[in-house]
Amino acid sequence: MERRIQALQLHLAGVDYRTIAKQVGYADGAAAQKAVDRAIEESIARGQEDTDTIRTREVLRYNRLQAAHWGKAVKGDVKASGVVLQCMTGRERLLGLAAPKKINIDAQQLGDEILAVLADVAGDDDGAHGAAP
Repeated sequence: MERRIQALQLHLAGVDYRTIAKQVGYADGAAAQKAVDRAIEESIARGQEDTDTIRTREVLRYNRLQAAHWGKAVKGDVKASGVVLQCMTGRERLLGLAAPKKINIDAQQLGDEILAVLADVAGDDDGAHGAAP
């Protein structure tokens, strides 16, 4: 793993794969490239895990904050109600729960028209156009 990280660092610095192979100890440039590609994939996977962990932590914080203000909110405390609503909005945003606010009917109609034209074109391609005389 250390060699892959070192290979990635060299690659990011602009070093070619053959030189990376020589410096880090890979058989050839292709092996160095595979190591760099694998290091990039691992980095992306770690980044996604980190994002999921952070999102989960933030949702838990919203839950805790909402629980702390819930009692006052349901009894009519305006400030507590505001906090609760902000927690709900934050959770909705983090979890992607918000429904679309408006559906553009024109866009839907345009999409249907495009599909109809494509269907007509596909039907015409059955030999009606461009057929040899």
